[in-house]
Amino acid sequence: MNVLLLSWEYPPRIVGGLGTHVHKLAVNLARLGINIHVVTKDVAGEPDYEFAEGVHIYRVPLYPPEIPQEDWVPWTLQFNVALLERAIPIINERIGKVQVIHAHDWLVAHASIALKHAYRIPLVATIHATEYGRHQGHLPGPMQRIIHQVEWWLTFESARTICCSNYMRDEVVKIFQLPEDKVDVVPNGIEPGDFAAEKSGERLRRRYVEPDGRMVLFVGRLVYEKGVQTVIEAMPQVLEKVPGVRFLVTGTGPHARSLKAQAQESGLEDQVRFLGFVDTANLIRLYKCADLTVVPSLYEPFGMVVLEAMVAGSPVIVADTGGLKEIVVHEETGLKFTPGCPASLAEAMIRVLTDQQLARRLTNDARAYIGERYNWSRIARSTVDVYQKAVRHYEYRPRTLRACPPLPVPGSGEQEVG
Repeated sequence: MNVLLLSWEYPPRIVGGLGTHVHKLAVNLARLGINIHVVTKDVAGEPDYEFAEGVHIYRVPLYPPEIPQEDWVPWTLQFNVALLERAIPIINERIGKVQVIHAHDWLVAHASIALKHAYRIPLVATIHATEYGRHQGHLPGPMQRIIHQVEWWLTFESARTICCSNYMRDEVVKIFQLPEDKVDVVPNGIEPGDFAAEKSGERLRRRYVEPDGRMVLFVGRLVYEKGVQTVIEAMPQVLEKVPGVRFLVTGTGPHARSLKAQAQESGLEDQVRFLGFVDTANLIRLYKCADLTVVPSLYEPFGMVVLEAMVAGSPVIVADTGGLKEIVVHEETGLKFTPGCPASLAEAMIRVLTDQQLARRLTNDARAYIGERYNWSRIARSTVDVYQKAVRHYEYRPRTLRACPPLPVPGSGEQEVG
């Protein structure tokens, strides 16, 4: 089987969890004998084409004029033209041999759908998150409404749609009005071996935490829906019971300035440290030496950070929402708290930070729980099953013009145009 996989992220270009997911999936599909051709955004210093880890990787530059990436919609359209220019000859060289196009999120929708119609190849779409979910059921501006419509269009045009959790499946079925039997749940995965090589990270810990102090870690994009603000709000209450706590925030994003201002206004400049981008090796070391990893998201389709922390041996506290609640079993593999509630979070943090027996039990149970459930080889096999369903039941239909379905209004039975 030949599969053309389109993604705006692929290592060494890692912006969020999507790039890591696509990389691990592609490599493990290749191990199963699938010919994987990844077309993605270029990276300075990286070749336009390489064959690495069994995967064909094609990196495309953008066309002039230069458009800031913050202007998401025009930037994405320009990027998709570049994707098409590279993908067309790949398919032409293998006419009749590319069986599936696999698109990851809305940023590659236009190219993926154009290729589907031009070559009549079934399209599989993985939806990692939705604009509706990121904004808690609201689309506050024109850009958000456009993104929502492109997301819907991608799922409408796909032969199969993949989601990473039951929570996400329910969300896309509801907001995009998809048939339930069109959507497959395939979780994200983890490779414990990636964490085994790195040492404990105690030397790194000493940079930020006193010998008798406690270290709390956040890993992720600094955007509002990741909930870092909730941890900062909880910190004064935690410090009353555990004076030596330091909260380390890794990652970058548009919410960084606001979060730093919040910490400063709360008098927490010394207790909250913003580390910015942290490379993989040092990130694993931080996981291994953290007394606690907190995932305080307001919206989280899955929660890769939870799996990473569990494998590294850090106890976890997560917001009781989205895909997080499917990974963490409360009081067994971690603790849950009420999303957006500093008091609920502080209570859970104090419990773990002051009860080493609880922390050890949560860590041991979490490692045992992960087992084969989130194994990448198993996930790749499940993805091949989805490909085969897409091919087996595919019947090409010419493009039809249709409006995006009405958008559900949170907390009511009414609907508005999305």
